[in-house]
Amino acid sequence: MLEVPQILNLPPKLMPFLTNLGKYRYYLSDGGRGSGKSQAFGRLVLYVCEKRKVRVCCGRETQNSIEESVYRLLVDLIKAYKLNFTILSNKIVHNITGSEIIFRGFREQGVENTKGMEGFDIVWIDEAQTLTKRTIDVVIPTIRKENSVIWFSMNRFIRSDPAYEFCLSRPNCLHIHIDYFENPFCTKELIEEAEICKRLNEADYRHIWLGEPLAQADDFLFNADKVARMKLITSFGDIYAPQRVMGIDFAAKGSDLTVATVLDRVSLTQWQVVAQEAWSEPDSMVSIGKIVDLIGKFKPTSAMLDIGGMGYVVYNRLQELGIRINPFDGAEQQGVPPEYGNKRAWGYYTLKEYIDNEWIIMNSPETEKELEQIRFKYKSNGERMIMSKDEMRKEGIHSPDRADSLMMAVFCIKTCLKDGINYGGAPVRVTRRSFSKF
Repeated sequence: MLEVPQILNLPPKLMPFLTNLGKYRYYLSDGGRGSGKSQAFGRLVLYVCEKRKVRVCCGRETQNSIEESVYRLLVDLIKAYKLNFTILSNKIVHNITGSEIIFRGFREQGVENTKGMEGFDIVWIDEAQTLTKRTIDVVIPTIRKENSVIWFSMNRFIRSDPAYEFCLSRPNCLHIHIDYFENPFCTKELIEEAEICKRLNEADYRHIWLGEPLAQADDFLFNADKVARMKLITSFGDIYAPQRVMGIDFAAKGSDLTVATVLDRVSLTQWQVVAQEAWSEPDSMVSIGKIVDLIGKFKPTSAMLDIGGMGYVVYNRLQELGIRINPFDGAEQQGVPPEYGNKRAWGYYTLKEYIDNEWIIMNSPETEKELEQIRFKYKSNGERMIMSKDEMRKEGIHSPDRADSLMMAVFCIKTCLKDGINYGGAPVRVTRRSFSKF
């Protein structure tokens, strides 16, 4: 048995955070409501501050006032255990060791706040599920004091939470998941509330109380469960017209990729991704040669090319070479149904329809991850829009080049093949293809 002061009465499952203090760079606790994550880290912060002089930052993505931070939690613990701290309006200071606890939002008016971050010994980020990838990429490297540590506590929001993925990719991270029923200090009232939630809505219960990520958050276009299921779908029926489409998302700058996605019809309604090729090449003439080669190799029934930016130059050159390909201008509004703000939104909602109906078979973890990051919004007139690539980059999200390529291939089915049915061709029997991870 480990004897500890009363302030360190932690749930037994979280005791490794205490016994391994200083042995890891990162510490992650995730789980649902009532699991004691914030209480545990708050108690550890105060304990360390009493033992030696440290500078602690309690941060989160945004903080409009100190009341939005863990300030109140720490103040309540200090008062409950009569600890020797001076509580100020904007920070907490230990009266003997001189340890200082400050509170900060990492984003101020859209700009990362990194001032002084290199001087902290402990950075505790509560509600870490709200962190953006850009904030992690910019702020975390500035915390570089020798032996400094970073603690994350969170109730996961979506499967691709940037903080969660960041921590799990680090070998020097101690990760503990905990639920309310593993916390002996969880109150009777919370336990009763959890049981009520479980009876009313199993999905809500699993997210709120068990800390499971949502399959689909409010402004994310795709349901993660349905995206993950694509690789498990099997085609049904073997009478259909053989057809093939190709969607090409063209890029000629930065780290963006040009991606070509090829889909084959495998049933009357279903299509299978049989190839996806990506390359990074700033010279558009090289990409033109690559596209000509791919079209000659795969011989699609119909193909579609992104003509935004330099894509229009590529499209014109392909026309000069006699290559039949359909243009896709994501910003175009003409001919777009009134509920969509532009053709890109229309294309992505078409892709959503195909995925929701299990009409797409695909095994590509990279594309799945990009699809899970696609978010939508509404214009003031009610039209639906998809977050632009530039907006995603500002959030630190990589350009969804593979997802865009898949979207254009499906949009090609929808708009160039009469909803995917070749009315002029006679149905034939075709052997099903197996597919593999690419």
